Amino acid sequence: MRWIHIASVVTLIGGFIYARFALAPALASLPTGERELVGSKAVNAFRPLMIAVLIAALGSGCTTTLPRPAIRRPITCGWESSCCWCFTSPRPAILYAVRPSNEAKRNRTALSITISGLVVVAIAAYLRFLSLK
Repeated sequence: MRWIHIASVVTLIGGFIYARFALAPALASLPTGERELVGSKAVNAFRPLMIAVLIAALGSGCTTTLPRPAIRRPITCGWESSCCWCFTSPRPAILYAVRPSNEAKRNRTALSITISGLVVVAIAAYLRFLSLK
């Protein structure tokens, strides 16, 4: 389950990094009508993958953290809480997947998801480092 969790989170964050830093600048070079058409097609094509990855990440995250022993170091519990708080805002990702929006709003949402996702990965890497001590 751990590898499913890691792979799904990396896929989700990587998709948003690609969307924000590769696809958005490429779309900016197109004429307005074509840009909106290609942008909406890209979002519609990305939507099923993103929903599947979100379900996998949330499901595997729950099964990874729930069966842990009750006695843990307080610092680890605090960092886990921070990690869960940061990424239980898959709300922007879900909204990105479900509702249509204009290009500027999609770019801002993709950037915020990218930043929060990278923060979560950094916290998870630090937690892993603490658990190996």
